[in-house]
Amino acid sequence: MTSRARPDKPPRPSALAIAVRAASHAAHRLLRLWRWCWYNVTCFVFYKPLPFSTKLMGRIRVLHRPCRLKVGARCRLGDNTFFATSLHSTIELGDEVTVNRGTLIVAVDRITIGSNTAIAEYVSFRDQTHRHGSETGVRGEGFASAPIEIGRNVWIGRGVYIGMGTKIGDNSVVGANSVVHGEFPAGVLIAGAPATIKKRLYDTDASSSPPM
Repeated sequence: MTSRARPDKPPRPSALAIAVRAASHAAHRLLRLWRWCWYNVTCFVFYKPLPFSTKLMGRIRVLHRPCRLKVGARCRLGDNTFFATSLHSTIELGDEVTVNRGTLIVAVDRITIGSNTAIAEYVSFRDQTHRHGSETGVRGEGFASAPIEIGRNVWIGRGVYIGMGTKIGDNSVVGANSVVHGEFPAGVLIAGAPATIKKRLYDTDASSSPPM
């Protein structure tokens, strides 16, 4: 019987490395608390304060204050995320939504993102598009807009663009670098530029939550 070679175990970290890592975690916690206080006072308290359970993993950018952003419980906002609203438009995140670094969400109407949805890095949401004139191009032509609605338990891959009027059903997946316009049912894989339905992900009722 041939014995299999056992893989070498990684070296045990030193006591100093463990102490430095613990101090780093403690510093990150304090920094998140400071960010939570700062952004609530300067950006969000004028409309809807961030829940205390919100984790701010870095700098948040907003176009105007007050920013009409409504955040559910236990959301996680990554570094350099950007939010823009008008005095009338809104952005709403459900509970336990993750927005990773570099994501841009711009609303002149309304953008809603359902609970437990995860958004990867550098995703763009825009519920508006420029009108185009034959002589002036986009300058001075104004915008067309329509709300964006993202369901629950949706996974949106890196670098996706989601345009005005898009609706994505619960439990769906959007492939990286897709350009998404239109309405899509629950429980499907969406990918491409322009994005189309590639396959249905679940044999059971797509309106129910898949195993996580």
